Parts: sequence; structure tokens; C-alpha cells
Amino acid sequence: MLSFGFTPPINIRQVSQKAAALGAHRALQSKTDLNGIITHASRSLAEISGFSVDELIGQPHNILRHPDMPDSVYYLMWQSIKAGEEFFGMVKNRCKNSDHYWVMTRVAQIIENGTPIGYSSARFTPNADLIPAWEDLFTRMREAEQSSGFSDDRRFKPASDVLNKFVQRKGFDTLGQLVLSQRS
Repeated sequence: MLSFGFTPPINIRQVSQKAAALGAHRALQSKTDLNGIITHASRSLAEISGFSVDELIGQPHNILRHPDMPDSVYYLMWQSIKAGEEFFGMVKNRCKNSDHYWVMTRVAQIIENGTPIGYSSARFTPNADLIPAWEDLFTRMREAEQSSGFSDDRRFKPASDVLNKFVQRKGFDTLGQLVLSQRS
């Protein structure tokens, strides 16, 4: 499920374990069509990811996906946005050079004449002190997916349960509330 059938022009499984500093980048923005193909990428997204805007346009958005990300996060995201709801999540993205960066992300439908035509995403810098807890959470979610014994959508339930317990332990009702509380 890493790529939803996409073969990227780079090896997205190769990672450096080095974090790229977001620096002065405020909002990293992109838009996709309904299938997740990038139709717009902000200059700041291109700069931090190491791709040019032209390299990003026309690519599936998961060209930025880091292999440490649990499949269930994207499953939950797609369930939310296809239902017309906003999705808020914490994401570890992969740079072109194999480095990574963490962002809080918001994904929502783009509606034109009452019909969804794509999705917009904006990413913001999270509080760096919170990253180790998210790293641990994502490790536990990936383990829950792998040990579920299922290869279909049922494998997302144990990982979603791990995520929901994490959110509740932090004192929030929803992932969106937790993510919004962790903005830098």
C-alpha cells in the first residue's frame, strides 16, 4: 500500500535518518486531483522536499511519503477526505535526497460548482519536542498493522486503535484536536 500502484522515479524506501530543517518555511502547500496526482506545489514545498515544482507536478503525492509512515494514517486520511471531511495529521515526509521532515498537515476537498475536483493540503511546522512520541506511535502502528494477520482493510483497525488510545491519553477526543494543539 506504500504507493497505491505508483512506481516513483526515486527509491522512496532509501532514507538517510537525517532531519531537514524547515527553517523559515511557513506553509508548505499542494493541490492534487481526485486520484492524488499533484496539480500544484508551492515553492516552499519544493524547496524543503528537494524536488523542483516541475518535478512534483504530475506525480502522485506519495512521492513524498516516508517509509516510516503507517499505511493506516493514509487509510484514515482517504476515508475522511472522500467523505468530505477535513483531515488533520502528523506526517513524516521524505525528501528527494533521502532526508526527512515532519509536518502537521491539513487535507480537504476542493469543491467547484458543488462537485469535488481535488484536494488541497497545507503543512505546518510541529513542535519539535513532540516528534519522539510520534516516532514511537508510528512504530507501534506499523507493528499493529503487520501483526494483525490481515492483508485487507481489516489490518488498519488495530493500528487505528493504537492511534485512538494515543489521542485519548493526550487528553483529546480526535486526532485533529491533538494535531492542532501541537503547532510550533
